[in-house]
Amino acid sequence: MSVQYELLEHENSFHDNHWAVKLTEGKYTDVVFQYDTVSMREENDEVVLEFNTITLDNPNEMDLTTDEFESTIGGILTDIIEKHLEEQEKNDENGTGDTGASAD
Repeated sequence: MSVQYELLEHENSFHDNHWAVKLTEGKYTDVVFQYDTVSMREENDEVVLEFNTITLDNPNEMDLTTDEFESTIGGILTDIIEKHLEEQEKNDENGTGDTGASAD
């Protein structure tokens, strides 16, 4: 399941150095949240993402405690990480990677 989203700065952001994520389609359209803590662990030869989020805007008062929402935002986090790694790999191949830069 691929859900459209956008990364943005939000006036109610809890973390100034983290993007907010706004869902732009589907059941949870217009929900805005931030990933609070993100960690990875290995389990049975697979990498498992663990994360907490902070809800910044839920205009339609959707239930954000469901497995469906958890799966949706887990997929978005995976997509963000994969895009970051692809960009990092492309920069490394082109010799444009900045080893002193922060990933914030």
